[in-house]
Amino acid sequence: MQGPDREIRRGIVAATPGRDVGVEAIVAAVRADAAQALGLADGGAALALAVEAVTWGDGSLGCPQPGMRYTQALVPGWRVVVRDGAREWVYHASRRGAWLWCPPGLAHAPPPGAAVR
Repeated sequence: MQGPDREIRRGIVAATPGRDVGVEAIVAAVRADAAQALGLADGGAALALAVEAVTWGDGSLGCPQPGMRYTQALVPGWRVVVRDGAREWVYHASRRGAWLWCPPGLAHAPPPGAAVR
């Protein structure tokens, strides 16, 4: 998650057709990705996480790629912040199971008022 790792990492948590994925499954996938990227043998058990329910402004989940097209619909999901002391990484996810880590400088915050209460 530092140095040359500037590529967007993404994954999908399998969901039952027509059903949303629970936040627990997203958190587990994000924790495992962060642990692998950091080379942690404990699976990321010591990483601190903060989860915020949000609605993304489009299908890019707040990480648009140049030249790509995205659905122009609101996408409910989560913003997950992973910390290991002074460093932090932000993951974006949808309730349909898609998640991604977007390198700093590419990530966009959810639209104002997008936090789900």
